[in-house]
Amino acid sequence: MKIVVLSALGNAVAQQCIASLFKTTTSVDFDLFLVRERGFREQTLNFALSLVGTDEDVLFVGDDIEFTPGWHEALMDNYDRADILGMSMLYPGTTKVQDRGYDLVQIDDRVTLEAKDRGLLKDEITAFGSRGCDALCGCFMLVKKNVFNFVSEFSEEGQNRWGEFIFICCARKHGIKVAVIDHFLYHGGKSTKSNVDKALSSISYQAERGIWESIVNKYVDTEWIKFRYRSEISESLANILSEAEDILLYGAGTVSKHLLKYLDGKHVTICSGLPEEEGILFHGYSVENYRKALDKSYDLIVVTPLYIGKELYERYVAPRLQDEADIMTIAITMQIEKDRYIYDEQELI
Repeated sequence: MKIVVLSALGNAVAQQCIASLFKTTTSVDFDLFLVRERGFREQTLNFALSLVGTDEDVLFVGDDIEFTPGWHEALMDNYDRADILGMSMLYPGTTKVQDRGYDLVQIDDRVTLEAKDRGLLKDEITAFGSRGCDALCGCFMLVKKNVFNFVSEFSEEGQNRWGEFIFICCARKHGIKVAVIDHFLYHGGKSTKSNVDKALSSISYQAERGIWESIVNKYVDTEWIKFRYRSEISESLANILSEAEDILLYGAGTVSKHLLKYLDGKHVTICSGLPEEEGILFHGYSVENYRKALDKSYDLIVVTPLYIGKELYERYVAPRLQDEADIMTIAITMQIEKDRYIYDEQELI
């Protein structure tokens, strides 16, 4: 097996990744390559392939991965389960699940990738050995040599975001199997987001939507989509929204888009902490800078980004509130409930 560490965050971070690799695989022999990031990730992956060849299995590793004891044993135990294999991921320094692979889901009329069990604690996960999935964390992806007979490069259409996903889709159309393993590594989630070109690294819904939709239309087989949901809000949240007249939605993404359906006749402001979103038109509303928006008063502030709402509230919203007793601030979380998506609220103050 050849291991390629993709270095996007500098020598110090790559050194930490490689140190954890050697610390946890003392009895395993492998060829190790360190490849400096090119213009963006897909270019780096293709350069790596030209360097290491495709005559052996290749394990691609982002430099923001920390290996944990037993990873290689788990990989070998599940080696025959699929042709492309990945690992489950935790947020660094925590027991909080980042993903157990990704599944294609359709929410209303939108196809997306859902991170399996994101936000749960590791101890809440029942051991599963390995499971088939639609996509993997691209920062740990073992590609067996037989796969390269069908797909030999990473499409630059991924634009530093979905090159590995496109690769997987192309491989699956040739019958290649994909699975994620029940062993957790730590993943910083920063390697591809460090690109200085915002067109290649922005997490803005506006920036990513068009790219993603074109990828879905071109590469995703609709038969792969096994889960379909409709989005609703809970009755308690609906009551809170109905009682407020002046509302700030923090975030210009899918949740804000959905909540706007319930806010006809309200005075709504939408803000964002992403500089590239400031001033853009979002469903008829001009997106404001979050600092400027938080200088005003509201009946209700809704922090909408999924999974990180509480963090955003604590870091950016709470310090700017003049009188927390006079304002209700909630963060939106999303959970699957039977056959539907429910947006439910978590009261923070």
